[in-house]
Amino acid sequence: DERSFYGMDLGLEYYFSSDLSGFFNYSWVSDNSFMQKVVGFEDQDPLPSYLNIPKNKFRIGLNYNPEVGFNGSISFQHDDSYFAAAGQFAGDTDPRNLVDLGLGYNMSSGLAISLAVQNAFNNEYRYLPNMPKIGRRAIAKIRYTFGGK
Repeated sequence: DERSFYGMDLGLEYYFSSDLSGFFNYSWVSDNSFMQKVVGFEDQDPLPSYLNIPKNKFRIGLNYNPEVGFNGSISFQHDDSYFAAAGQFAGDTDPRNLVDLGLGYNMSSGLAISLAVQNAFNNEYRYLPNMPKIGRRAIAKIRYTFGGK
C-alpha cells in the first residue's frame, strides 16, 4: 500500500572568515509511522509500517580550519526518539544529544595530525533497541599530502 508523507532538509553554513565557519543542519518529516494494507490481503486489518527515522533532528557547530596551524571543531547533534521496527531491533529508540570535538594541526610540509572525539560527554545510547550501547569514541589520524599544503 502507498504511504503519504513529506519532509524537509535544511543546511546552512556561514563563513565568518576564510578560516572560521558555523553550520546548522535540520531534517524534518511529517510522519514516520503508518498503518498500511498489505497487497493481496486487502480484506485484512492494516499493519503498522515505520520509516525508522526520527521526525526531527538537527546538528549545529563551528569549524576553524586554517591552511597551516591549529584547527578545531565543535558540534551538537539532537535526534528525537522514534519507534523503530527492524526485526529483533524493535521499540522506541533513545533520544540522542551528542557533542563532538575535534583538534588538529596542519603543517606547511603537508603533514597533518588530528584527534576527533565523538560523543565527548559519553552520553550512551543505542542506535536501535536491543543493540549494544554506543559511548564515547576517539579517532586519531596522521595524514600526509604529497606536494605540501
